[in-house]
Amino acid sequence: MVTKEDIKNSLRIDHSIDDDMLQSLIETASDYIIHAIDSNAKEGIIEDYKQFNWAVSLLTQHWYLNRQEASSERIPVTVQAMIQQMRGAYYATH
Repeated sequence: MVTKEDIKNSLRIDHSIDDDMLQSLIETASDYIIHAIDSNAKEGIIEDYKQFNWAVSLLTQHWYLNRQEASSERIPVTVQAMIQQMRGAYYATH
């Protein structure tokens, strides 16, 4: 499970001003990735894939760093690749 402390360490954030926003971004990134794979998946299945926490972390960091820009910045390619890998693994076994 990705924590806001993980994100803060990765981004070198040394204040608590954005803690609520970071927590919200983590939860949203987690839901985004799960629903990108299968919105009907039972809880805990997708979260167990090795790529899941890394994808949540990268997506959260991306959204945090790009929150003030109104751009057409897409989901990072690395996150897209991990979603595809998890989707393939998920549908191969379910």
